[in-house]
Amino acid sequence: MNKRFLLLPAFFLLFACSTVKESDDYRRLAAEKVSLEEQIRARDREIDEVTASMNQVDSNLRAISGYVEVMDGIKLSQLVKNRGEIDLMISEIGDFIQENNELVADLELKVQESTSLNAGLKRLIDQQKREVQAKEKQITVLVKQVDELKRELRSTISAKDAVIETKEAEISLKNVEIRDRQKRIEEKDNTLNTGFFAYGDRKDLTDKGVVQLDGTLGVGKLVLSNKFENDDFQAINIKDVVEIDMGITKRQKALTQHPVESYYFVKTDGRTFLKIVDYQKFWSISKYLVVVVDY
Repeated sequence: MNKRFLLLPAFFLLFACSTVKESDDYRRLAAEKVSLEEQIRARDREIDEVTASMNQVDSNLRAISGYVEVMDGIKLSQLVKNRGEIDLMISEIGDFIQENNELVADLELKVQESTSLNAGLKRLIDQQKREVQAKEKQITVLVKQVDELKRELRSTISAKDAVIETKEAEISLKNVEIRDRQKRIEEKDNTLNTGFFAYGDRKDLTDKGVVQLDGTLGVGKLVLSNKFENDDFQAINIKDVVEIDMGITKRQKALTQHPVESYYFVKTDGRTFLKIVDYQKFWSISKYLVVVVDY
């Protein structure tokens, strides 16, 4: 057979194919196919977005339920102990509710505008919206309970603060009274335990006005002056002073009255010391000590 006759069928087939692709019907069908594929992809993207939003709403609802379980029936003692954690949970619940409301509103908008979402999916979105609304109502009641506990806590704290303030004022007043009493005790103690002494020869003590002659014309017994001032003496704490240094003397005599068994004079390294054996007895008759010495 001639090869030219064998090639004729192939030629006519190729020509027919080329003719079909260039026809209006083919181009229309091809365009419809592309459009249909794009619609399918758009529908799939829309379903994926709706599903993702619904899953996020479910996740938020589960998180809220977990917080509700923790906070439900909370007592005042628990609020006092875990107030920071409870405030944080309420704040996070508020964030979840806000996000859910935004997601549900977006889902409703998609349902209204979509032509590809089926009726079953739309029912699921409606059901989820009702769950979100029910959970929001439950949270509103729970937050109200927590707010009431907070008000009770503030009232309790205010009452306790008032009691504490009153107690502090009472304590402050008592402290003032105690300080005043202590001051009076110290002043009284100082008065009771303060003694006065002076020593010197007759002329020195007379010139200072510490002593005077009990008589006229400079004749008589040397006695304690009735016009002396405390400034003429040296003040001492009778509890602390157990000896008084008189210096280097030839003779010495206590002019004031003191029990003889409560003191004595002694010389040490040429100096004369008055040694007090029993300070209570020594100062029991007089709180003034005058020693007349001869140098």
